[in-house]
Amino acid sequence: SRGTGGSRRSEGGCVVRHPLTVLKFGGSVLRAESDLDEGVQEAYRWVRSGSRVVVVVSAFEGTTDALLRKARSYDRETQDAACALLLATGEFTAASLLSLAFARAGLTATVLGPQAIRLRTRGSGVDADPASVDRAAIDRALEDAAVVIVPGFVGIDGDGQFALLGRGGSDLTALFLAAELSASRCRLIKDVDGLYERDPALPSPTPRRYRTASWESALTLDGGIIQHKAVLLARSRGLAFEVGAFHRADATTVGPRADEYYA
Repeated sequence: SRGTGGSRRSEGGCVVRHPLTVLKFGGSVLRAESDLDEGVQEAYRWVRSGSRVVVVVSAFEGTTDALLRKARSYDRETQDAACALLLATGEFTAASLLSLAFARAGLTATVLGPQAIRLRTRGSGVDADPASVDRAAIDRALEDAAVVIVPGFVGIDGDGQFALLGRGGSDLTALFLAAELSASRCRLIKDVDGLYERDPALPSPTPRRYRTASWESALTLDGGIIQHKAVLLARSRGLAFEVGAFHRADATTVGPRADEYYA
C-alpha cells in the first residue's frame, strides 16, 4: 500500500502531528543506484515508527570529485556560479533517483529542491552558510507524503544563484534543517556504526566507539567523517544529533553531554 503523510485528523478535527526525524544519507552509504533500496528501507523504518521524515541526500560516491575535475578541465580557477551549478547536479540526481526508488516500492516521497524550500545562504560560491528556510513549505509537503527528500549541499544566494555549503555540506544541510524544523531527532547515516576516538581502519590498538561525544570531541576528529562547519552550527544551536549506520538502533549521540563509550 502507498505510504501516507505525516499527520492525521483527530475526532475533534484537530491536526495531530507526529515527531519529525531528519536523516542524512551520504555518498559513503548511497554509493550508487544499487544502494537506493537500502535508503528506502532505512527511511521507511522511521516512518513505521511514527515519525515524519526528511531525508537529506548527498551525491553518489565519487560524483562531486568527478564533476569538480570536469569543471577544472575547462577553467583551473573555476567560476563560482558555474561550478556550484555543475556540482549541484550530483545531489539533484541522487535525490531524484531516491524518490523514484520510493515510487517503485509503492511508497510516497516528494523531492523539494533549494528553491522550493527557499534555502537561502549567507555568501555565495562553494563555501557559503545556510541562513534561512521556508519551514511551512516542508510542513505542507509532509501533509501528503511519507517522506520529503532534500538535496544536500546546495542553497540559493542573494542573487538567486546556486551556492554550495562547503565540502561535506550535506551534513550542514541536515543539521540546519533539524534545527530550523525543531526536529525530534537528526541522524547522519554513515558507513560506520558511530564515531570512534580514531580511525578504526588504521593499524593501531582498537579504538573505542563513542556512545556520546561532546561537540568539542567531534571537532577533534577528521572532518571527513562529519563536516566541522556542521558541528559548529549544531553547537551554536544547542542541537544534539546522532551518527550511525543503516538499519542500526545504536549510534553515537553528539551534543552537550560528556564523552562516554560503548563497552
